[in-house]
Amino acid sequence: MRGIYIIVFALAGCGAWPDAGGGPLSRGGAWPELMPLDGLSVDTPEAEGRDAERLSSRAAGLRARAAILRRAVYNSDDMEALRARLAR
Repeated sequence: MRGIYIIVFALAGCGAWPDAGGGPLSRGGAWPELMPLDGLSVDTPEAEGRDAERLSSRAAGLRARAAILRRAVYNSDDMEALRARLAR
């Protein structure tokens, strides 16, 4: 009985669904152009004073956490050491 449901859903997925829209390729458009992130710029207001200190402290903390997460974990002892470093 389950087999019939699998077949029905598989066949329903193969059909055209006009309400579903579709991607840009189905409308004759081109693939989106990929750009390097270095070339993108975002206009954001500069943080001043206490906000700048808080943001730079947060960024430093996130960089330190990322460095901890990049370390290799080979066994359960390494995993526990990783958890302990992250809990600080």
